[in-house]
Amino acid sequence: MDMPINRRGIEVEPRKDVAIPADSERGIPLLRMTKERYTFDDIVVDGKTRQRLSRIVAENRSAKRLRRHGLAPKQKILLCGEPGTGKTLSAKIIGSAMGCPFVHVVFDALVSPLLGETAANLRKVFDFVEKGRYVVLFDEFDMIGKDRADPQEHGEIKRVVNNFMQMLDGYGGDSILIAATNHHRLLDAAVWRRFDEVVKLGVPDARQRAELFEKYMGAMKSDAVDASEFAEGTPGYSAADVAAVCVDALRKCVMDRHASVSEGDVLWALEEQGHRKGIMVSK
Repeated sequence: MDMPINRRGIEVEPRKDVAIPADSERGIPLLRMTKERYTFDDIVVDGKTRQRLSRIVAENRSAKRLRRHGLAPKQKILLCGEPGTGKTLSAKIIGSAMGCPFVHVVFDALVSPLLGETAANLRKVFDFVEKGRYVVLFDEFDMIGKDRADPQEHGEIKRVVNNFMQMLDGYGGDSILIAATNHHRLLDAAVWRRFDEVVKLGVPDARQRAELFEKYMGAMKSDAVDASEFAEGTPGYSAADVAAVCVDALRKCVMDRHASVSEGDVLWALEEQGHRKGIMVSK
């Protein structure tokens, strides 16, 4: 779930002289391009993580100054962490802060069953993003960055990993390339060295969860609702988990025609989220 709740990017068209690349066999677009509207106020992370994300934006805004001194901004970023910790949101915030279109690479289209087609699709994506200035997200990156020594992986995946590393090495555009993964331990060791910055987003602590409860329920929260109490009772909940609880509580409040979210609304929403998490654990 992207946060804040229910915010959506505005789809944008590429320049008239640049076409969205597509898979040759199926004709499926390899990426989606949007204009995002997020700020650093939209994410709840620890201070060090916020500084690292802000630094990426600051360096790329000052790219010309760095290059005058023979330096380059960090443009190849790896975001890792458990599901729901804000990796996609972080990438969208960077895109918004840079004022660049946000390009989300569609892996369902990128990965092809045909021999050599996945690498060809990757080449198309790199050619596209090198012609403009974008913030590009390769989500679920472990699909193409897997350890080449894994005996369960076939030769095609190994070739794709090699191709991707070569493309990263040869990349010389102005776009910021961001890879995000929930499974960073699956990545090939050589892939890690290709990134300028690695940012790990963690599960929020109790203080951060309280901030999230306050943030997402906002003005609809009753004074009787103690966000810190619910934060203490939700250890291990990700930012997306807390957001899901708040959405359910807000829905119940509206459907029951209450003026504000009550403690009962939140307790009901917590039970619903606990039910969902229990199903996930048992699958």
